[in-house]
Amino acid sequence: MADIETRVDKLENRVTTLEQQVSNVITKLDMFIAESRAARERQDADMREMRQDMKDMQKDFYAKIDKMDAKIDGMGKHVRNMSIVTIIGIAAMVVAVFLK
Repeated sequence: MADIETRVDKLENRVTTLEQQVSNVITKLDMFIAESRAARERQDADMREMRQDMKDMQKDFYAKIDKMDAKIDGMGKHVRNMSIVTIIGIAAMVVAVFLK
């Protein structure tokens, strides 16, 4: 009988130890899940920030391109005017040579 009681006591101790270990594992698992969620939220926030930065950079880039297009169009007008003036000047010299 004493042998059975000692075995029961050992089993109770083992069960208590196992319950404690399971409780520890569950606690650690809960902590891991919470840390994983926090890390994922930080990663999501970082990605949102990077995407917003990229959008801002694209807006700035396209604004600069628009300004360059306007400047090129302005230069085209000046080149056209200079070409017309040059043609008129050459025509005037040709007329002056024929009239002499």
